[in-house]
Amino acid sequence: MTDVTSREHEGRTSATLSGDLDVWEQSFRIAIDTIPGLAWFGSADGPVEFLNKQWCEYTGMSLADALGWGWTGTIHPDDLPGLEAQWHDALVRGGPGELEARVRRCDGEYRWFLFRYAPLLDNAGRVLKWYGVNTDIEARKRAEKALLASEQLARGQVNVLKSALDALATEPDSSQLVAHILDTLTEQFGAHSASVWRRGDDDGRLALAFAFEDGIIVPKTDPRFAGLDLVLPMEDIWPWPEVFRSGQPSVIEDIRAVPPFALRDRLLPLDIITVLLVPMTIAGRLEGAIGLRFKQQRAFQTEQTKLALALATQAMLMIRLTELSAQSREAAIVDERNRIARDIHDTLAQGFTGVIVQLEAAEDAARRGLGPEAAHHVIMARNLARESLREARRSVQALRPQALEEGGITGALRILFGKLTEGLALNVDFKVLGVARSLPAEWEKNLFRIAQEVLTNVLRHAQASHMTATIAFSADGVQLEFVDDGQGFDPAARSEGYGLLGMRERVDAMGGQMEVRSASSGGARITISLPAALPETSGSR
Repeated sequence: MTDVTSREHEGRTSATLSGDLDVWEQSFRIAIDTIPGLAWFGSADGPVEFLNKQWCEYTGMSLADALGWGWTGTIHPDDLPGLEAQWHDALVRGGPGELEARVRRCDGEYRWFLFRYAPLLDNAGRVLKWYGVNTDIEARKRAEKALLASEQLARGQVNVLKSALDALATEPDSSQLVAHILDTLTEQFGAHSASVWRRGDDDGRLALAFAFEDGIIVPKTDPRFAGLDLVLPMEDIWPWPEVFRSGQPSVIEDIRAVPPFALRDRLLPLDIITVLLVPMTIAGRLEGAIGLRFKQQRAFQTEQTKLALALATQAMLMIRLTELSAQSREAAIVDERNRIARDIHDTLAQGFTGVIVQLEAAEDAARRGLGPEAAHHVIMARNLARESLREARRSVQALRPQALEEGGITGALRILFGKLTEGLALNVDFKVLGVARSLPAEWEKNLFRIAQEVLTNVLRHAQASHMTATIAFSADGVQLEFVDDGQGFDPAARSEGYGLLGMRERVDAMGGQMEVRSASSGGARITISLPAALPETSGSR
């Protein structure tokens, strides 16, 4: 008797709920027709029973055509199978969820939408209706794509820089360094081959210095260039003079449209179509250019041309080093090679580590829907990249870092810690003990580069939340110390990088001592102690 009464009660309750639902449904239809978003509801087994006026106006599909499964005609064909599979899983699961797909707008453009849905259940937990809203997320998708592209380029830059450092450290023949960087450059951009042009000291004309074809350097004396005029014509009828006047890369999309001349005509049988011209400048003076050749028509993003400029700077460094090796004693070559290796590592490699950290923070903020925070991290990454490129150009000229010129060692360290950690989880406490005084210019540069290396390693590897950096001035000398609470490391272990080795070389050059204390259990302490030195005329502030 009790079971019969229970079933009768359940039946009356369901009937009452169904009747109430019809009234409520009519009210709901009127309500969602007044909201600005795209909304809908469907039956328990999935087919759509109603879409609001805004949905129909946005897609250009009538309500009659969209009912049931007709609305799927607005979904991008590539996204439809995945959407159907996810919706089927939702029907089986009977719970709320969300999915993403591209929806065709009334003008034919597909835009990304987020579909959020939830079921209405009866007292027994059975699905009565499905309700959902669609939100345009095209801007977010584009931002994520741009962030991903920027991060991939930044990672590519770091990989190329590491490859160049490895070559500097291991290649005994300095003439092969140029071949290495050109091989890396062509591989990074997917180029068929490359040409290198140098500016003459006497007449200032640009002439072919050599080519890079089939993985080897081809000198201009090679028989394949016999009888050809190797000077690049610079009249205004040609597309490249403006490139060299502006100092910015430029693309010749189709060399077949360029007026004939000997070197262009030689490229046609090689099926070369597009050439990316990248000027090489030092101290504002055009030193030459690199021409990257492609067998298909290509276009390049701004980030890619910036990467090309950065790598062209490396190529110029390698060319300079090769020229130096032909003119100097072996000891001078080794010293200059080490300086260039340290400067490349301390400027571009470390700077791009900061770029990657900022881009990863931006990517994380974008995933969490924090648009302003993500934009701020992207701006920081862009500023760090520009500063790194500027410092690389200064290193070519053997100049001190700009921050040292403007604020001495204490001011430069304060700026360094602030810029590289802005908006990140790492907190740096910088302290100055004693009375700050001027130090020899080379000492200040070395201390700045050491601090740059330590901070970069903490950001990349330590996963620390706090670091203390202290510079102490006393009558006996200067001490610079770093302490962090991150993951430790074995100082005696062999490292693939240039970090600790480069730091010790700098400390040895100043007649100082460096002590590294750390363990895999956590934390690290690095102490640099320098003897007293006579002050420079331009001091620290």
